[in-house]
Order: sequence, then C-alpha cells, then structure tokens
Amino acid sequence: MLAEAVIASYENQESDGYHKGQLTVTGVSPCAYATYINYKHLDDEGFDAESRLRMKNGQWQELEILEDLRHAGFTLKYTGSNQLMVNVGPIRGKPDGLIVVDSKEDLLEIKSMSLNMYTELKQKGLRETFPGYYNQVQLYMASKELRDRVSGCWFYAKHKDTCRPYDIFVPKDLTYSGPIIEAVTKIVSGGTIDKPQAIIPLCTRCRHKLFCWKVELLDTSGIGVVYSKEAVNLWLQGQFHLDMGKEFNEEARVLLKQALGDNDVVYCQGEDSLLQVRKITQHRSEVDISKFVQTFGAHRLPEVMTEKIVEQVRVTLKE
Repeated sequence: MLAEAVIASYENQESDGYHKGQLTVTGVSPCAYATYINYKHLDDEGFDAESRLRMKNGQWQELEILEDLRHAGFTLKYTGSNQLMVNVGPIRGKPDGLIVVDSKEDLLEIKSMSLNMYTELKQKGLRETFPGYYNQVQLYMASKELRDRVSGCWFYAKHKDTCRPYDIFVPKDLTYSGPIIEAVTKIVSGGTIDKPQAIIPLCTRCRHKLFCWKVELLDTSGIGVVYSKEAVNLWLQGQFHLDMGKEFNEEARVLLKQALGDNDVVYCQGEDSLLQVRKITQHRSEVDISKFVQTFGAHRLPEVMTEKIVEQVRVTLKE
C-alpha cells in the first residue's frame, strides 16, 4: 500500500519554477532541428511517476557528488540552490557550478549514471558518447558570464550502484558553440529549421528519432560483423583447453603449496618430470594514494595523476 501511495503522489508534473515550458540550455541540441522541435513543443516528452522518481533520485545523488568533492578539499561555487544563471545568446541556463582545481577556476558539470552510461563514458569519452552533454557544457562556457572566466569544464560522473567516480576535463571550444548559438538565435527570433534530408549520426541518440523518421534507430557505431569459421573454431578449442588447464593448474598449486611448507625451495618429482617450487617475496615501490591525500590533500591529486589508455581485445561467446 505504501509503494502504491508513493507512485500516485508523483503522477502529476510539478514545475520547478525555472523551466516553465521555455527553452533553456538543456533543451538545445547539436542538431538545430531537434532544438526547433523542443522550442515549438512538437514532440514533448511525457514522464510517468517512476521516471520522476528516477530523476529525483539522480538529483539526490548529484548532491552527494557535491559533498564528496567538498570532502576531498575542493572549493566549489554556485552549486545546489545557489546555482548561477547564465545567458547564452537569447536563452538562459543554470550550470551545476564552478570548481577550483590547481588554483584555477573552471566549470563543473555532474551526472549520476547507470552502469551502461558510465562504462560508455569511460570507453569512448564525452563528445562521442553523450553529444547532448558535451553541447550543454560548451554552451555554458560560451555564456556572457563564463566565456572569459573559465577555460574548460570538469565533467564528473558517479556510477549509481557502486558510487565509483570518474571525471573528464573538457576544454572550451567557442568554434563549436558559436554556430549552435546562431541557430538558437534564429529559432527564438521566429525562424524555421528544416529537418535533415537523411538520418545523421546524432539521430541514433536523439529522443525525437521516432518523431522525425517513424522508425527505431540502433547505434551501430563501433560494431562490425565478420565471417570466419576457422577463427571461431580455433577460439572455441583454445578456450576449452585454457579453461581446463586453468582448473588443473589451480588444483596443482594447492598441492604444491602444501608440499613447499616452510621451505624456500622444494623439488617435486613426477613420473618423468621434475618441478622446482620456490617461495618468492618481492618488494615494489608505489605511491600510496591514501597517504598522499593525508599528507598533501585530495585536491592536489590532479597535479600528479595521469591517465593511461590501454586497448584490449575481449572475446565472448554469444549463445
């Protein structure tokens, strides 16, 4: 009964006192026609009660992100209920805040993400994966209030389930935002925008794709299909032997460790083979992040952290 009552209490839309049906930065798309649809309310999105609960949960998680950043020692400005209103051409918007990193003030944008979104962000980056978010932060940085104040944006995401954070620094690019602001100005001034003549890459991630094309579009970027019976059979055979070998090795390691006991070296004689089993102790030097934070403060981590991109090939058997 309690669950049903909560769902019912969120059935009706409540105005946040800010959007009120008007076009804001969050309603602007890299595709001018999508912005035109939003401005004219040609394909307004309806939210059910559960969708509103998810959005409210996201807002709470974003407040936690702000608290986490403060706990790490960063100085934040214009966050929470004190967000800064900025003017981007003829429209306005409210960025999540500003953050001081290495004594330098920049834009801060925060998001709470599902596993799929979080993984895509880490693998492909912001502009490739979420062009709408990339567009949003570029417009904020092009605003009258911030264009001469910040040089980039710290885009900080938190995985909803594990609370694991991830961040990307996005440099300001006025050559990107300029044409988009011109399109918004044209739309708000009464101009019309024609639909693209054909499906463009942005369509696959746009919520207006059914409105525009009447068909569901799949994002197939980065996906290919090849045919090689030989490669598949070899991989299956190899995987079978790898799995079997791993199982045998683990069982053998248990027996050999028992045989080693307190010795540094032991020789294990088989029917035709002799194994040497050695106890190896290694000493490695590494930076203890916890001690670094205790000594210098978490806000100084960006000075010494570097990102290393490692490409791997992962093969998975699809049933």
